[in-house]
Amino acid sequence: MKRLEVRDGFLVLLAALWCVDETNTLPLFLLAAAIHELGHVLVLSLAGGRVLRLTLTACGAVLRCTLPEGRCARAAVCLAGPAASFALTAFAGELGLYRLAGASMLLGAFNLLPMPPLDGGMALCHLAGGRFPFARGALSLAVMAGLLTTGCWLWRQGGGAWLLLIGALISAQTMKNLAKTTE
Repeated sequence: MKRLEVRDGFLVLLAALWCVDETNTLPLFLLAAAIHELGHVLVLSLAGGRVLRLTLTACGAVLRCTLPEGRCARAAVCLAGPAASFALTAFAGELGLYRLAGASMLLGAFNLLPMPPLDGGMALCHLAGGRFPFARGALSLAVMAGLLTTGCWLWRQGGGAWLLLIGALISAQTMKNLAKTTE
C-alpha cells in the first residue's frame, strides 16, 4: 500500500495556480501546508497513532491514520496542524519572513473553522464524542453561508474570488457530509 497518494485534481490545481502565481506565493503556501501536516503527524505519533496514508487532493490533504485512544488525544491530533501553522507564523514573523507568516496564519486560521472535514470541526466532533450531528451540520451551514456571502460581496467590490471559490468547495463537501449523516 502506498503511503502517499497524489490525485490528478491536486496536480491540475497546482499547475493552474503555478501559472497564475505572479508573486511567487504558491511555494510559501506549500511550505506552510507541509509544516501544518507535520504537526499532525508529530502529535499523532506521540499519542500512539500511526499514519496509514497521506492523500493530496484538490481540496487539500487527507491524513488517514490509526487514531489514539481518547477523545482529547484525538482532538489534540486535529488541533496540532493549526498549532504548527501558528508556530511557523511566529517563527517566520521573527525572521522577517512576513509573506510566509501570512500564508501560515491564513492556513492555520482557515483550518480552525468549526466544520468537518476541517481540523476545527473534526476536533469538535471528537470532543463531542460524535454526538449532535444536526447541530454540527447547522454550524457547518452557517460558516458556509458566511463564506459564500462574504465572497460574493468582495467579488462585487472587485476582489474576493478566492473566498467565493473556497466557500463553494466547502459547500460541496458540507452537503456531501450532511447527506451522509441523514442517511
